[in-house]
Amino acid sequence: MEDTLSVCPQCEAINRVNAVQAKSKAPTCGKCGTELRLHGLASDVSASGLKKLIAKSDRPVIVDFWASWCGPCKMYSPTFERASLNIHDAVFVKVDTEKYPELSNELGIRGIPTTIVYRDGREFRRESGVIPEEMIPQLLR
Repeated sequence: MEDTLSVCPQCEAINRVNAVQAKSKAPTCGKCGTELRLHGLASDVSASGLKKLIAKSDRPVIVDFWASWCGPCKMYSPTFERASLNIHDAVFVKVDTEKYPELSNELGIRGIPTTIVYRDGREFRRESGVIPEEMIPQLLR
């Protein structure tokens, strides 16, 4: 697919983002005009935005749960971002566990980074720790 989905940080509208155009120009929300923050093609998302995206996405959603103080998270971030540029049949998002600790508790996240794949509105697969880039496509199977 030549696009991805991104949740607006301001109004939480789900936006379809052209992957090719997003590499050269920052996309904006079609509803409120706020800039959509992307890391590769992975976007930051809030707890409520994640739930909305999981419920409405027509493809798997791969989530990187991370924190700014976490060394392994910093090591994994570029890998996750590269994967978001190369895997077009999934939506990549990042959740800051410091901002949304209640979501981490609700989902039973005990260590970070944790990568969770959601498919058809439900958790499909979970991996904790830094995973190699070549393993990320395998999470979708």
